[in-house]
Amino acid sequence: MTARDKDMTHCLLGEWGIDFIDRGAGGSGTGGWMRRMAALTGRAWYLLRVVVRLLPVVRRFRPHLVVSWSSYHAALMGRLLGVPVLTFEDTESSVLLHRVNRFLSTRMVTPAAFETGLGRKHIRFEGWKELASLHPSRFTPAALPAGVEKPYIIMRFVSWNAWHDKGHTGMSDAAKREVVRRLSEFGTVYISSEKMLPAGMQGAAMPGGCGDVHTLLAGSSLFFGESACMAAEAAVLGVPAFFIDNEGRGFTRELERLGLLFSYGEDDGQVAEALKKAVSLLSDPGTGEEWQRRRRKALEGKPDITALMIEMAEKFADRG
Repeated sequence: MTARDKDMTHCLLGEWGIDFIDRGAGGSGTGGWMRRMAALTGRAWYLLRVVVRLLPVVRRFRPHLVVSWSSYHAALMGRLLGVPVLTFEDTESSVLLHRVNRFLSTRMVTPAAFETGLGRKHIRFEGWKELASLHPSRFTPAALPAGVEKPYIIMRFVSWNAWHDKGHTGMSDAAKREVVRRLSEFGTVYISSEKMLPAGMQGAAMPGGCGDVHTLLAGSSLFFGESACMAAEAAVLGVPAFFIDNEGRGFTRELERLGLLFSYGEDDGQVAEALKKAVSLLSDPGTGEEWQRRRRKALEGKPDITALMIEMAEKFADRG
């Protein structure tokens, strides 16, 4: 296993005792054109470093298959070694990345809700990638970390530095403060943020270790934030999820149609509308039970994505 130093990846692998090779932190792709050109140059240099560092290791390992989530580094390794490559993806706006990975990969694998066709290599699966770890057959919430008492709400702010985040600004500082202030009336607000919080914002840091996040999500009253992944995770756990983003994703729109998630834009007016809806749900004592009912209905017949990935890996590794 190789792992980029991003978000909680290294922390989780360390907590779970999984050996891995660090392939660096990578770079960002947003900002003005000069910053994007610098980022593009940095990504090219980073790709060269990844190949030089990992290719000898991977050659010694002699894999029968390469699997990744949207990693052109991994796909290139597989192509250089002449083994099948399975690339999973769920973000429609990463157009350039899709083109590169489609050229390098044996198959491009996406949720059925993915709204872009990726050609003859495209395979779709029912459900969402979050069910790889959160399918009922895989996940049971553990005890809450010490000191955590219900009710509580979880918020997540992102850095907007990914390539597909071009043109996004996220919630304004004023909107963040107002959402935290208002939601604090219904319980403790725990905040996870990729960047510095605005001055004066009141909110508690996420408690416990990085491996406790899903247990915390499962026990929360509501999720409110800018992360599509965490919004989808909350939704499949049966927690009302508010996703703040101007574009959305195919999978978030599907979860919204199923009544598990709400999408709103990033401007202050849209955030205010989202907050109004969130307050109405938190004020209703029947919300928790209703969302668990919606979750059970939405997950009927949905596959265990981990089992699906293993089945696909065995099938394509045999071809190598």
